[in-house]
Amino acid sequence: IEYFWAAGGSNTYHKFYNINQKTGELITLDTLFDGESDYLAVITDYLIAQMKAETMEDGQSIYWVNDDLPESDRFTGIEADHNFYINEAGRLVIAFDKYEVAPGAMGTPEFEIPTELIADMLADGAPIH
Repeated sequence: IEYFWAAGGSNTYHKFYNINQKTGELITLDTLFDGESDYLAVITDYLIAQMKAETMEDGQSIYWVNDDLPESDRFTGIEADHNFYINEAGRLVIAFDKYEVAPGAMGTPEFEIPTELIADMLADGAPIH
């Protein structure tokens, strides 16, 4: 379930609710992954690498990941309650609100996480493939 919210300006917010279709329970990042895994660090490292690569490739994308930015201004990682959804292909997609990791002109960036990157960290029965 996606909830879209905009209020009198250019800010855009999305909230995704991921529901297990078999049990009706809410799926969170914590329930997708084995409790022993360091999935937040692995996904964060991937996201930062992708943002830097995209910036270098096209010269028009700008993400707040450069090491020369103050830490308070730079994207340093996701938390367990970060916004995500599982796309139709069964892949994990990390979603950001407008202005969260980039200037407003970048819109609401989304990054599909390769399943092979996280496969060994997934909880049994996680709906990711």
